[in-house]
Amino acid sequence: GLALSLYSSKSLILSSMWFLFLPLAGYAQPFPESFFVFRDTVYSQNKDLLETMRLYTQAKQDIEETLKGAEMYLALSRGEYLIGLSFRADKRSSEAAAFFEQGIAYAEEALELRPSPEGYRLLGTNIAFLCAISRSYGLKNFGRIEENARKALALDPGNLLARYLIAAQYVAAPWPLGNAKRGAALLEEIAGQNILNMDKEDLFNLYLMMEAACLKLKRNQEARVWNERAAALYPTNNFISLLVK
Repeated sequence: GLALSLYSSKSLILSSMWFLFLPLAGYAQPFPESFFVFRDTVYSQNKDLLETMRLYTQAKQDIEETLKGAEMYLALSRGEYLIGLSFRADKRSSEAAAFFEQGIAYAEEALELRPSPEGYRLLGTNIAFLCAISRSYGLKNFGRIEENARKALALDPGNLLARYLIAAQYVAAPWPLGNAKRGAALLEEIAGQNILNMDKEDLFNLYLMMEAACLKLKRNQEARVWNERAAALYPTNNFISLLVK
């Protein structure tokens, strides 16, 4: 915990970028179409924040009308995650933090009703975003990211997204927690699986984190390949340029 206070500002920026690139979810239940319109807007970054908020509000309303119980809370958690990501990318961190806090609350509600790999993975992901925004929160809760990923894997050992959440820590976390070589190896194992079954944004984030791992390991030619794969999914997304800096 105290080691985090030793990070340089450059390392903190890289760490924050990591939290930007965590994946969302593999969708096990039916979602309203408005949710996917909203999600793709967040990743495409082709609308202003006001329009993105309008799409978020519509998606949230449709989720509450069409889903029930744990499935509803999981979907709501994703919605908070997404709109928080938009505010985070717009450098409005305090507002983003409130959405991530609500995303954590929704994931916890889902887990109380029905423990699930997706519930634990979403909880870890929302915690990760909040760690990036609040240093004090990060000092206390950094370990909960992998803890929840491990809980997801205990229920579903083959869960690629939970494995990714762990691998991403090693790639992007600054010293002494980071280990780009180990993270890259774990990501390569995931990339060797049947990843085409993953959702669009999960593939995007996997490709982007592979690029980050290669850059940290000075494997620049490989990094360009992963960058091109990510850009093929969301060509207008500017998270890539933020991470490369």
